Amino acid sequence: MPRPFTMHGAVAALLLSALPAGAQSSLPGFELEHLEVNAGRGTAVMRNGELLVPGGWSAGLVGQYQQLPLVLLNGERRLEAVRNRASSVLAGSYGVLPWLEVGAQVPIVLWQQGEDPAPLGLTPLATQGLGTPEVQARLGLLSRRDDHPVDLSMDLGLGLPIGSAAVLGRDRGLRVRALAAMGTQVKFLKPALELGVLLRSRNPLSTPAASGQALELRLGAGVTTAGQGLRGELAVKAAFAADMPQPAVEVLGGGRVPLVEGLELYALAGPGLGRTPGTPIARVLLGVSFRQEPPPRMELLPEPVPQLRLEEFQTRPGPSAPDTSVEPVPTRELLPPEPASPPAP
Repeated sequence: MPRPFTMHGAVAALLLSALPAGAQSSLPGFELEHLEVNAGRGTAVMRNGELLVPGGWSAGLVGQYQQLPLVLLNGERRLEAVRNRASSVLAGSYGVLPWLEVGAQVPIVLWQQGEDPAPLGLTPLATQGLGTPEVQARLGLLSRRDDHPVDLSMDLGLGLPIGSAAVLGRDRGLRVRALAAMGTQVKFLKPALELGVLLRSRNPLSTPAASGQALELRLGAGVTTAGQGLRGELAVKAAFAADMPQPAVEVLGGGRVPLVEGLELYALAGPGLGRTPGTPIARVLLGVSFRQEPPPRMELLPEPVPQLRLEEFQTRPGPSAPDTSVEPVPTRELLPPEPASPPAP
């Protein structure tokens, strides 16, 4: 008995019955992944408006598992096109200027598995392949280092269409993203917000299917605990677009623990809500990150020249000195001595 249409997971209505009998056709290629990994400061999947200091850099490797990120339905026909998917993302970022940080990330689908689509006239998907690489620039607008109340940054990202279409790792055109991130610290909590848009190719599985570009609105909210030891993380990510049957929402929670100076290990897991392609019913992330930043540069101030007034010498206490006051001298002591009289003969 097929599962109901309202099941959690990614469900797309595809006109499978319209395929010619005996014909072999492949699924139209598109980028299946929704979640983005954060390469710089912040959490694993959330930015917080902070930038790396100039000369600082960070690198990370995250592996993730998704369950049922793509299910195709057409009436009573149901195909779990991607039942299990394991992928990794290699990401890095570098602080160029106090207001500029650049970065890049490369996703790779390590393994994916689903039902055999041959009875429906579809060719199987590839099991491994390259996802959509992205280059990005992060511009700092406000910083708590400069005594502003919050950290605020603008991220500009460009997804390159060089991934594998057979593994659902590439759109038909460029992916352009603009996103603002803001964060602060309230006692032992560090909340953060994200708001941005993604311009991408329209999903070919949308109903009615259409070509062209689609504008996707992305929202995010998260909070982490501050401190030097074990820290908790919680993030909620959502996406809205006209070619989505409903919003794609994921909730991820976990923790981060430092191993050695600069090196941290983190783990996140949570459910996905919605029927949009790329929204799994469950996602698990396990990653490691390393960050190294030079200490803040100390500005050498010129040594001020003391400007002392006469009053300061009169009132400023100083070391005791011998008494050099002038004492009155009797007048007779100031006269020259009288010559001695010669002796009498």
